[in-house]
Amino acid sequence: MEIPEIHVLNRIDWQYFGTLTFKSERLPERVRIGLYFALLREFGAEFGMKFPNLLWCLRQEQGELFGRRHFHFLLAGVRVALLNPSTCFWLMDKWEKLGGGMARIHVFDSRLNAGSYILKRSGFDDGIGGDAYESAKFSSKACELMLADRVWKVAGWRSEYETARLARSR
Repeated sequence: MEIPEIHVLNRIDWQYFGTLTFKSERLPERVRIGLYFALLREFGAEFGMKFPNLLWCLRQEQGELFGRRHFHFLLAGVRVALLNPSTCFWLMDKWEKLGGGMARIHVFDSRLNAGSYILKRSGFDDGIGGDAYESAKFSSKACELMLADRVWKVAGWRSEYETARLARSR
């Protein structure tokens, strides 16, 4: 079954895909989410970008084998010059320094649309291995999806909705 957010996500030119774990299973949700936002704020500060201008999609998930909580995310709004492995390594290192666990962050594979990153598509493999496996679980019932407000604005979703609403009210 398709989730409505897929239409919005497919309108964004995502630049990074990542998986973030935590050192402790006992961290409260507010702390886990706070770590993610701290990562984005540090990233913006280091590379001269404002946090509100970043586009992000965050999914929380319970691990399949041991039930450990972890995140998967999409990120955009970054200067093209930063789309390289060095920036990915910087993000992974920063996550660990902030107190997170392991991080795997990659430049977004443009062979996939964002829908492929959030829809469960059994058997989907286009030669991109682990990222496809992890991203295929985005629509599972055990996950929680959060989007930056700016994602909706950049995708033009709200403006189209508001235009349609105004047309109906006339």
